[in-house]
Amino acid sequence: MESKYEAEPRDILGKKVKNLRNNGIVPANIYGKGIDSIAVQMPYSKVKTMLNSEGINGYIELDIDGEKSSRAVIIRAVTRHPISRDVEHIDFNQVDQSTKIQANIPIVIIDEAPAVTENKAVLLNGIDTLQISALPGSLPKSIEVSVASLLEFDDSLFVSDIELDSSIDILSDPDSLVVKASAPRVAEEESPAGEEIEEGEEGVESDEATDSEDGDSSTDESSESDSN
Repeated sequence: MESKYEAEPRDILGKKVKNLRNNGIVPANIYGKGIDSIAVQMPYSKVKTMLNSEGINGYIELDIDGEKSSRAVIIRAVTRHPISRDVEHIDFNQVDQSTKIQANIPIVIIDEAPAVTENKAVLLNGIDTLQISALPGSLPKSIEVSVASLLEFDDSLFVSDIELDSSIDILSDPDSLVVKASAPRVAEEESPAGEEIEEGEEGVESDEATDSEDGDSSTDESSESDSN
């Protein structure tokens, strides 16, 4: 069962919403097919609780003060301050509970890969979200992918290897890489100090220096000519 949260209608719009934020209130908007945008607001403390519990794409019921029934919404987008990371705005998407919607769900890597623990491989991540289609109430908060099957170097997992509930459709390219066990890079040996310059290299450097000097000389001559 989806969680319920409360919001209030918002009359303060535009640049004046800064005053709301200064008073611990987060402005938000509700969008949806066939409805006009609805401006609402929520206390910052409630917003933090909601985001910690539900996350992006969280499916909730929003009770708006003055309305008789709650609205089924998805937490579609969260805007944060670039430095403090405080929440500055939220976009909710009102949905039909009986219609599938699309969402990008975070991929979480779990377990240990034998290729890493036994062979010192390095895990290279591919895509970090999976695009799916599901009913609002069936949207997962994250998708766990186990790397326990990665035994050797170059063992990989692709989108096609991910198994989800039959009610969820995967829309991402099945050939997209999710994670790969890669052999560790071997640092290139540095050339010994004082190594002789290969034949021809010294001449190249000399030619470049000569060209530069010639160019400077031409410039000086041109300047003198102009000044006359």
